[in-house]
Amino acid sequence: MEENLTLTLCLTHDCNLRCRYCYAGRKYAHAMSRETAEKALNLALAEAQSTGRNLDISFFGGEPLLEWPLLQHCCDWIQQKAEGSSTRIRFGITTNGTLLTQDKLEWMAGRDFLVGLSIDGSPDMHNTNRRFADGRDSHEQVAEALELIADTPRLRRKVICVVNPANCIHLRSGVLWLHGHYRGPIGLNFDYWSEWTDEQFATLSQQLELVARDVANSYRIGHAIQLECLENKILTHLHGRKENCLHCRIGEREIAVSVDGNFFPCSRMVGDGDSPDICFGNVNNGIDRARQNYIIATRGNATPECKLCAWRHRCLNTCGCTNYAASGHINRVSPFLCNLQQHLIRLADEMAEALYREQNPAFLQRFYGAAK
Repeated sequence: MEENLTLTLCLTHDCNLRCRYCYAGRKYAHAMSRETAEKALNLALAEAQSTGRNLDISFFGGEPLLEWPLLQHCCDWIQQKAEGSSTRIRFGITTNGTLLTQDKLEWMAGRDFLVGLSIDGSPDMHNTNRRFADGRDSHEQVAEALELIADTPRLRRKVICVVNPANCIHLRSGVLWLHGHYRGPIGLNFDYWSEWTDEQFATLSQQLELVARDVANSYRIGHAIQLECLENKILTHLHGRKENCLHCRIGEREIAVSVDGNFFPCSRMVGDGDSPDICFGNVNNGIDRARQNYIIATRGNATPECKLCAWRHRCLNTCGCTNYAASGHINRVSPFLCNLQQHLIRLADEMAEALYREQNPAFLQRFYGAAK
């Protein structure tokens, strides 16, 4: 079985938060219709079955839980359509957590959901950018959602912490706060849409050095902080690009559907849903294969300097959506991405080398499968 096909449904433009770094387009009360959702699901199921892939369906927004009945309908509808076939269906959601309840989580746990909770660490870090539409802080409610998620059995989970120029000064305290309230993967999503000054990047670098030190010490005391941006760099050293998420698949094994039914290569590229340069079809006319093939052929990295870099196989230089966010082109690397990736690789290697020399049992178990 090949890699899964991922379908992301952007259920609504509306959101009850007004995060300052949001890339998901302007916020207003406009939701996907059931007809549009069903057409997208039907097309994705046919595409998955024709290529022998399983199907991952993810719900995005805006805030997707504002359209909870539509989300439930989509899950029930596609499971009925796929019944009797060999195609396995899995679900996921990215949510700000403010509308989560125990009943919703138990419903999702019963359907093997991966719940990605957006929470930017500590109160100081989180409330810098993530506020309600009326200006109120949101950390207290999102922290309650994190507690619910942590206490719900059979639920696949991760937290997503966005790091941008305004909140990076709190990064170390933010990661430590998350680790103190949650045991599981922590994804740091760096804000590639914003302009980073030299001073802000220096602050970010200093904070990452402190975080890497904390991660190393967490292995030493037997309660490892699972920080994906460092773990992925270790994996690229051990197994190469194809073994982790650095292998870009936009346009080929991923379809993101806007509220109005237009197709985009990745959820991070949908925005207002009206960018013709990266749109490759819609639910009414199907996939525009010529546009899709152009995106697949164009993605990657056409930056000449990267071809000479010894670390080119260990960084995000071929990630189309990251390049698009940072440079406006799916195959051009920005200076910020280059500098950040080099810094992360150095930190990950220093940490891994130290823990390997120490023969740290938790580290060896996690990355080598057994203590040496």
